[in-house]
Amino acid sequence: MKIGVISKRPSYWSTQALLKSIKEHGHEPTLIKTDEVRLVVAGTDDATFSGASLRDQDVIIPRIGRSMTDFGKMLLRQLELIGLVTTLSSDGLITARNKFLALQSLRQAGIPIPRSILLASRPNFMEAAHLVRYPAVLKILSGTQGIGVMRVKSLEETASIVDTLKFFGEVVCLQEYIPNPGVDIRALVVGERVIGSMKRIAAHNEWRANIHLGAKGVPIELDDHSKSIAVRASKAVGLEISGVDMIFRGTTPYVLEVNASPGFHGLLDAVGVNAADAMVEYAVAKAKAGNPKPP
Repeated sequence: MKIGVISKRPSYWSTQALLKSIKEHGHEPTLIKTDEVRLVVAGTDDATFSGASLRDQDVIIPRIGRSMTDFGKMLLRQLELIGLVTTLSSDGLITARNKFLALQSLRQAGIPIPRSILLASRPNFMEAAHLVRYPAVLKILSGTQGIGVMRVKSLEETASIVDTLKFFGEVVCLQEYIPNPGVDIRALVVGERVIGSMKRIAAHNEWRANIHLGAKGVPIELDDHSKSIAVRASKAVGLEISGVDMIFRGTTPYVLEVNASPGFHGLLDAVGVNAADAMVEYAVAKAKAGNPKPP
């Protein structure tokens, strides 16, 4: 079976892990560089890479980085139009890459989330009581790896940051802060199951528990209810493969974000689970099940 991996750079660890796993499973891997794919909507609709049509691939595993989100939306839509089987839909990417769209989808699905308010202008004193208690969290809608996430202590501080970001055309999400000792949970979902989970412990003098910010991952076994929440969250956002970030308030898991192209090196280090194998097996099973061709 021919399995393509779409990635911006072949040197990325996750990309190499997927290509290696495809080969070890007895299939033919193809690296497809994201920005070198050409989309054709004249004559015979197509998507090509290095002069060859991607129609030859049996299934494609897209790894669309944050910097390629806009192009990635059109690329995935094109693959859908020509009937290619993929493990990431254009709708899923669009929803997951906008934090508030994702929160709306989670809310609609009945998934516990922190109280969240979208701000396109500075909040004022009269409405403060209807927003959130402080300290709170401010997030830009397109941030990643903890970047663009700020903890604010007052309405005045919030207003100042919102004014600044508005100048740059950014709307922000104001979110209640769920007290925690710099710890959150990352569950990696593939299809209908959580294949591994870890507790991420923030680095010293850092409250954001992101591996890219120096957090340490340690293994944790989630109960069935928490696993169910993670799988439901992934589906609600429209993803088949995802990293679901959760934080607990008592025994209730609250979903903070759902990542469309989760890194999994940290999970391998912490838990010993190579997510690449599960992703490849899922992609093969989906290809064998078939995909409706466009009219």
